[in-house]
This record gives sequence, structure tokens and C-alpha cells, in this order.
Amino acid sequence: MLRRLKIGERLNMLIALPLLALVAFATLAYFAVDQASVRGDSYKSLRTALDLRADTSAPSANLLESWAEVNRIGVLAASPDGFSDSGMRRIQDHLAVIQQSRVRFEAAMSWWAGQQLDETTNQQLLQVGRDAGTEFFQAIDSKLKPAIDAQDAAAVLAAVSAMEPKYELQQAGVERALVWAVPEVNAREKSAADDVTVFLFYASAATALLFLLSLLFSVVVRRSIVDPIRGLATRARSVATEELPAAVLATQESASVDAVPRLPRFEVDANDELAELGASFNAVQDVALDLAAEQAIARRVVSENLVNIARRNQNLLGRTLGFISSLEQGERDAEALDNLFRIDHLTTRMRRNAQSLLVLAGAEPTQLWSPPVPVGDVVRAALSEVENYSQVDLGDLGVVGVVGTAAGDVSHLLAELLENATSFSPPTSVVSVAGRTVADGHQLAIFDYGLGMAPDELLAANRRLNQVAAFDRESNKLLGFQVVARLAARHDIKVMLTTTPGGQGVTAVVRLPRSILVAPDTGSADGTPLADIPSAAQRLSEPLPLIAGTPAPTVLPLAGSASEAPPTIAPAALTKRVPGAQLPQPTAIDDVGPPVRSADDVRSTLASLQRGLDRGRQQTDED
Repeated sequence: MLRRLKIGERLNMLIALPLLALVAFATLAYFAVDQASVRGDSYKSLRTALDLRADTSAPSANLLESWAEVNRIGVLAASPDGFSDSGMRRIQDHLAVIQQSRVRFEAAMSWWAGQQLDETTNQQLLQVGRDAGTEFFQAIDSKLKPAIDAQDAAAVLAAVSAMEPKYELQQAGVERALVWAVPEVNAREKSAADDVTVFLFYASAATALLFLLSLLFSVVVRRSIVDPIRGLATRARSVATEELPAAVLATQESASVDAVPRLPRFEVDANDELAELGASFNAVQDVALDLAAEQAIARRVVSENLVNIARRNQNLLGRTLGFISSLEQGERDAEALDNLFRIDHLTTRMRRNAQSLLVLAGAEPTQLWSPPVPVGDVVRAALSEVENYSQVDLGDLGVVGVVGTAAGDVSHLLAELLENATSFSPPTSVVSVAGRTVADGHQLAIFDYGLGMAPDELLAANRRLNQVAAFDRESNKLLGFQVVARLAARHDIKVMLTTTPGGQGVTAVVRLPRSILVAPDTGSADGTPLADIPSAAQRLSEPLPLIAGTPAPTVLPLAGSASEAPPTIAPAALTKRVPGAQLPQPTAIDDVGPPVRSADDVRSTLASLQRGLDRGRQQTDED
């Protein structure tokens, strides 16, 4: 029943019940006091008993007083000067007192005559006592007064003697009446006391009962309010910390937002303010989910627009690169050719920025089943998209191949890391790149000898590189890390930053998984993933450690790649290149790898591949 009431109504009842107990106690106490008060029946009964005692003894006292006065008159009459003037005055005074006692006696007898007494008491008190008293006073009138008037002492004494039996008879009747009156008085006194005690007992019992009921009702009301509030608080905490964030994340990551997920409702088994609060919670979480869906739609629309813009830029840049390549092939002037190379290089970097925009916008990679690309060509293609490529020194990179579907993303990832390494290195220092095959794939390391990073900065950077996070204010300053993290997550590539051996600079370690590698002797027909790579002389026995979120360990030196002291190069302008020219070959090693292709050749091949892909996509869109 309480669940049907509002909380305010329950609290009103909680306040009213003690007040009701107080009123009940006050009422019972009032009746108890009233019974014992002047206006109460108990007091009246007690007063009646006391009056009964007094009035019962009153006739006897009045007659006793008259009998004493009669005896005084007899004594005066017997004295020699009893009837002298002074004696007569004294006798008259005694007669006046007798007359007053007579009046009181008759009044008392009249009052008793009005009481409904039992037969025995009526006979003893009214008939015997009254008749004897009446005869006593009549004897005074008929015998005593005439003897006094005659001044006959003997007659006076005879009248006094005749009155004595009547006095004794009256006293005997009164005493018998008192035998009844005393128990009656005691009974009425006890009845009055019992009435007061009973009233006080019932008042105390009723008060205690009402207090217990009030206490019990308070507990019930408290539970009816506190339990739903506690349930709402627990449910709200679960929604705020777990369910709602998970639902919002699912909405943001869902491919379709047509069906917005809904959370379980806040249910309150009541019809009070808490039910209204639960309904408000339901409305809040529904609005939050709807808002998350709207944000996901807006984010998706923005991403689609960015993808569209980036692909248009890619198309224009691809056409620009093709046009520049045709100009390079027909140009014979060295200075003009150098300028064309500069434009070609800048355009290539612009194309990488467009590709980065596609990655950040969440565009799906194009599934192009092309032949595997040697890892050296992938690194050189990345190098061709770096501004300060002349600072980079390529060491032994290994002989494995990268499947065609991942070669472009791996090259893009390496280009971002190389750009970062050259940007934070002195212009006179060298950035070294080396690679080796390890048990679970192929590992590339980019060594720079620049400013370096503090341990806490390395931890934060490694966290960003190994998890795809939503954009925030900090990520705006580290877009390159965002691109690397998304590309690495796409192909399960592990990337870690650690301190360069020697304690100066940063080394980026890239672990390519076996799933995107092919053996160098598998050919280019099917792109079979690498199953087992035989050991080579340049391969080190232990792989570089790669544990995200831990302090960067010391990187073991790669053969022919990094030294304890950073080498330096003379600052110079951008190196002039001619078509077909190759970068300096890495130091010879025991195992002879595949022929090394120039970065320009690799870039041209990948650019042609990209242009063909863009044309195919345009034709598909037009169809």
C-alpha cells in the first residue's frame, strides 16, 4: 500500500503517527486526571464518602453537645446560686447552645432521610437514632425548661436523669450506622484510587503501543524510500560507468546507426517521486544514446567528405606526378631537371598527406592483389616521400618480401616514422635504417640521434602508437602518431619507440608480422605468406624487445646500421638526381640479397600502380 503513496504522503504519515500517539496519551491522561479532579466521578465518589463519614458523625456530635449542655444546666441548678441572676444567664446561654445543636441535628437527619440507604442502616440511623434524638430534644422542651422556669432544682435533676436513656439510645443507633459507613467510605476511596490507576495503565499501554507502531511504521517507510533510492543509485552508477559508455562506443563504431541500441530501463516498483526520477533517468540515457547516434552520423558524414576530398586530391596528384614524370623523361637540361625533381618530390609528399587524410578518415584500404614487394623497395618508396631523405642511411634491410596488399600501408607507415626521425634530428646527423628477420616476422629499426624523449614521453608515445584512440586535443598535435597507429592496427604491425643505443636520440622499432611477409623465393605469382624464413648471416640471434607501455630497453645494434656515436654529414642542399640514378648501396654482407632498386624506380612503380587503382575506382563509381 505504501508504494502507491507519494513520498511526501508517507512522510506526512510518519509525522502524524507520533502526533496521534501524543494526542491519545494526552486524552487518556486528561480523563485520568479528570477522574481524580474536583469535577471527576472518582473525586465526587470520594468526596461523597468523606461527607458520609462527616454526616454520619454529625448527629452524634450535635446530640453529644446538647447532652453536655444539659448536664451543665443540672450542675448549675444544684448549686446554691444556680438560680441567681448570673446563674440564670448562664443557664440561658446553655439553652441557646442546645437550640443550635438541635437545628444542626434536624438538618443532618433531613439529609440522611434523602439518602437511599439500605434497610438496616435506615432503621438504625433514621428510626432509632432520629427518634431517640427527637425525644431527647422534646424532653428538654417538656421537662427541663419548665423546671428551670420554676427554679426547681430537684425537677431539673429529674429531667436530666430522664433524658439520659434517650441520649444513650440515639448514640447506639448512630454507632451501628457508623459500622456501615466506615467500610463504605473505605470502599469508595479504594474505588476512586483504582479508577485513577486503571486510567493511567491504559494510557501508558496505549502510548507504548502507539510508540511501537510509530517505530515500526518508521522502519517500513524508511525501507520503502531508501531501498528504491539505493537501487536507482546502483543502476545509475552501472549505466554511467559501464553500460552507457559501452553503448555509446558501440553506436560510434557501428556500421549503421539506423537502430540505436537501447539500455535496460530504470524500473521502480512504486508510484511516487522515485518513479518520476526513474523516468527522468530513462529519458536522459535515451537522449544520450540519440545524441551519440547523431554524433556518429555527423562524424561519418565528415569522414566521408574527407575521404572524397582526399581521393580527389590523390587523383589530381597522381595525374600531376604522371605529367611531371613525362617532363622528366624528356628534359635534358640539368638545372630544369633538378627543379622537376624538386616538384616531383614535393608532390609525392603531398600525395602522402592525402593518404594520411584517408587513413584518419577511416577509409577502407583498397584490396589490390599485386605481386609481393621486397622490403628494401618498400623502405626506399617510403624514403622517397620524406623531405630530408638525404639524411637517411640505409643499412641491411633483409631479403623478405611484403605482400602487395600491405606494401603501400607499410611504406606509408615507414615514411611517417622517417619524417619524424629526420625532423627531430640535427641537419648534420644521419638517420639509419636497418632490418632483420626474427622468429615471429621481420623487424625494422630507424635510429636517430636527435633530441630524444623522456621516459614518460616514451610511455605516452608507445601507448598512442599501439592503440587506435578517438581524436582529442592532444591528438591534433600528433597526427603522425595517429596515422601510424591506424596503419599498424590494420595489419597487426607492432611499433615501439625506445632510446637509441648511446643514450641520445630515439629508435623506432617496427615489427612486421609473418602474415604480411613472403619468402624471397616464392615468386610473384601468388604472394604466399611467409611460412618459414631461413636464417641469414646478417640476422641477429635475438629480436628487439617490443612491449608497449614499458620502459624502453636498450636496442641491440643491427649489423652495419647504427654505431655508438652518431655519424655526421656535411649540410648540403637537395641532391640532384637524374632518371635511373640509384641511392648509395648498403655495406656488403655475407649473404647476397636481391638487386637493389632505386627509390625513384620504386616510387614510379607504386605511383603507376596507384594511378591505375584510382582510374579503376573512378570507372567503378561512374558505373
